[in-house]
Amino acid sequence: MRLLKSHPLLSLVNSYVVDSPQPANISYMWNFGSLLATCLGLQLVTGIILAMHYTPNVDLAFISVEHIMRDVNYGWLLRYMHANGASFFFIFVYLHIGRGLYYGSYRAPRTLTWSIGVIIFILMMATAFLGYVLPYGQMSLWVITNLLSAIPWIGNPLVEFVWGGFSVNNATLNRFFSLHYLLPFVLAALAIMHMMALHTHGSSNPTGVSANSDRLPMHPYFTFKDLVTIFLFFLVFSLFVFYAPNKMGHPDNYIPANPMSTPASIVPEW
Repeated sequence: MRLLKSHPLLSLVNSYVVDSPQPANISYMWNFGSLLATCLGLQLVTGIILAMHYTPNVDLAFISVEHIMRDVNYGWLLRYMHANGASFFFIFVYLHIGRGLYYGSYRAPRTLTWSIGVIIFILMMATAFLGYVLPYGQMSLWVITNLLSAIPWIGNPLVEFVWGGFSVNNATLNRFFSLHYLLPFVLAALAIMHMMALHTHGSSNPTGVSANSDRLPMHPYFTFKDLVTIFLFFLVFSLFVFYAPNKMGHPDNYIPANPMSTPASIVPEW
């Protein structure tokens, strides 16, 4: 315990995770931060392993995803965890934002924490859209980049710039894969900054009254409280991964991308 407080690196962990004073009255609505951290870790681990087997090529991308599903040991599990993990990531981030708005967590002195959170959310959407293109099914091809053409004046040139040509091609898939791999690490860095900004003034609470008189250390009181919701998340997550893995997906994305055939309804999951 003495080492935890005296060691230069462990003392940071101690300050943020163990001894960090939290308001005694925070409810389970304050657990979404730990759930989002769990989701981010899950996405990073599964994504790195999936990237080892994926081929960013217009002729091979769809086949490589099928290869992951059928031939790679537990590849189906990794892919379903990654796909459904992304959906749960967004569910939790919307609830996290909703809680922040409802309880006024965006107000001073936590404006920096909120601002970093907004940047994280925008970057999350960008990362998710980039990743959605990678399986190169019908929804992957049609749903994403044409959205940019709706921007007045610069829409069409911007689409061609993003594509790296006059249509979705190898350059598009390569740059989308590179950015989809890179941005989660930027997200992780921003998440650490989000925590650092939060640590300055501490969490808000349901009453909206900040006081240092009624606080408890993060561990064991709130770490075990976080573990309750993390356990429940993995329970529900497992039900989706093992029993309804495509419930939050679109069936058209199991059809190889065909630029000559427009899907009847073009809708992204999120």
